[in-house]
Amino acid sequence: MIEKNTLNLKANTSAAPKSSSTLLAQPWRILVVDDDEDIQSVTRLILANIMFKNRPIELISAYSAAQARDILTVEKNIAVALLDVVMETDNAGLELVKIIRHELHNNAIRIILRTGQPGHAPEENVIIDYDINDYKSKNELTAQKLFTAVIAALRAYETIVSLNKTRHGLEKILQSSDSLFKVQSMHEFSSGILTQLSSFLDCKPQGIICIEENTTQKHQPINTLTDNMKITAVTDEFACCLQCNLDGSCGHSELASLIKLAYTKREHQFAGNYSAFYLETGVAKATIALVCSEHIIDSSDQTLLEVFTSKISIALENAVHYQKMVSLEKAAVTDFLTGLYNRRQLLRLGIPLLAQASRNNPLAVAIINIDFFKHINEKYGHDLGDVVLRKVGELMLEHFREKDLISRYGGKEFCIVAPTLPANEAFVLFDDFRKLLENTPIEIRPNENIKVTVSIGITTDLCPNLDDMITAAESLLYQAKSAGRNCVFVR
Repeated sequence: MIEKNTLNLKANTSAAPKSSSTLLAQPWRILVVDDDEDIQSVTRLILANIMFKNRPIELISAYSAAQARDILTVEKNIAVALLDVVMETDNAGLELVKIIRHELHNNAIRIILRTGQPGHAPEENVIIDYDINDYKSKNELTAQKLFTAVIAALRAYETIVSLNKTRHGLEKILQSSDSLFKVQSMHEFSSGILTQLSSFLDCKPQGIICIEENTTQKHQPINTLTDNMKITAVTDEFACCLQCNLDGSCGHSELASLIKLAYTKREHQFAGNYSAFYLETGVAKATIALVCSEHIIDSSDQTLLEVFTSKISIALENAVHYQKMVSLEKAAVTDFLTGLYNRRQLLRLGIPLLAQASRNNPLAVAIINIDFFKHINEKYGHDLGDVVLRKVGELMLEHFREKDLISRYGGKEFCIVAPTLPANEAFVLFDDFRKLLENTPIEIRPNENIKVTVSIGITTDLCPNLDDMITAAESLLYQAKSAGRNCVFVR
C-alpha cells in the first residue's frame, strides 16, 4: 500500500514569486483511475499540495476504465494517468491503455500503471506489449516514489507537448504562408492577421489591429502615439475599441498600455493571456496586433511566434506594396473629386466597346452638362460648387447601369458610354436621370438646399472612333442648351 507519512511534498523549480501570469497558469491535470476509494484518497492526500514549475496539480478521479474513457474523450490536456490494472475486469486497465493510444490517439499523456497483483500482469510482458511509461506495484509504491514518478512523468509530458507544439506550429506556418502572401489590401490584412494569429494560438479570433500612419519620424515619443496609431480591425469583446484612441477610454486601459509598450520597445509583449505583436518592415509603418488567447503563451509558443510573425511582416510589406500600387493606379484612372473615371480611362475602356458595336449591338455616347454651373460657383464659391459636382456624380453611379462607363469629362461636363443601348432606350434612361436630378435637392450648407438641372446630348450613330461620337454628342448638347436647357436631345 502507499505510505501516508509524507505530506506537503513540493517540487518548486523556481523560487521566484508568483506573477500575475503565474496565477493564471493552468494546473497539471492528473487522472487517477482506481476502484479503491482508499487508494483515491491517499493519492489525493500525497499529490494535492505539489507545485511543479509554479503550476499546481489538479486531480481527476475515475473509478472504472469505462468512466476514465469517458473523461479522456471529453477532457483535454491531461498530463498523467495513474492507472490500476484490475477494476471492473481483470485487465480493464490494460484495455484502457489500448483505447488511449489507438482509439483516442493520445500519445502525449504519460501512463503510470499501478497494480496490487503484479503476478496477474507481469511487468516485463506489460512494458513490452503495452505503451505505458512506468510500472509500479502498489505494495512498493511509497509516497516519495509516487512523488518522483509523477514529477518525472510531468517532465516527459511537458517535453512531448513542446515538441508537438513545435511540429503543429511549423505546420500552421507553412499552411498559412499561402493565404498571408495572397493578402491584397490593408483591410484584408488587418482582418486576416487576427484570424491567422488566433488559429496559430488555437483560440477564438479575439483581438485588435493597430496600424501606424502619417508618421514623419521613425521613433515617436509615447505621448504622440495615439496621434499616429489607428485601430483598423477589432473582433468580439473588443468591438467597442474601434473608435478608441488608445487612451483606455474604452475600458481596456491595461491593454492600451501593452500596445504602447510593444510600440515603444519595438518588440513583442506578453502579459498573461494577452499578446501584443510588433510588426514592421522596411517599407511599412509599424503594426501592433493584440490577441487574447485562452491560455498562457509559454516560451515554446513565443519562439514559434517569432517565426510566424516574421512571415506576417513579409505579408504586411506585400500588402503595403499592393496598396500603393492600387492607389497609384486608381489616381491614374479616376477623377479625384468625384471618384468617377477620368477622360483618359473613358477613352481606354470605351474604344473596345465601340469596336464591338454594330447595328445589332448599338452604343450610346452622352455628354451631360450642368446648367448655369458658373452662376453656382459665383454665388456659393468653388468649394460648394465641388459639393454639387460630387452629388451629381453620386446620383449617376446610383442611376446608370453597372456596365455603363461614367466619367467626368471636363469642368462641369460628364461623358457616359453606354453599350447595348438603342436611341429610344437611351432617351428614356437619360431623361429619367434628368428628372431625378431636377427633383433631388442638393444640400450645400446645413439647412440650405439648391436644385440643379442638366442638359444632355446623346448620339447612337456609330463612327470609326470614339472622339467623333463624343463630338457628335456635344453638338446635340448645344442644341439642348439652345432649346432652353434641362432637356435631352438624342439621335
